Amino acid sequence: MKVYRIEVNKVLCTGCNDCVVSCPVNFDQLKEKGYLNDKNAVILVKNGYANEVYDENRTINCTGCGICVEICPQKAINIKIVQLL
Repeated sequence: MKVYRIEVNKVLCTGCNDCVVSCPVNFDQLKEKGYLNDKNAVILVKNGYANEVYDENRTINCTGCGICVEICPQKAINIKIVQLL
């Protein structure tokens, strides 16, 4: 199993929120719980730019689908494999 990490270039990111609303994991969590926060989202816009979100174990829930990378108008997001389980 691969573990993915989102990397956001804070210089390029404009905080447009496109990545947040396009993320399938975020969508599923929003549909299930009705809200997004630091405990259930993969990526959120805070302080004017996108940030990856970690769960309690400091791991990220990203599936590596790449939709956020494709949708970002500024090309500010990359996804990296951080480990193979």
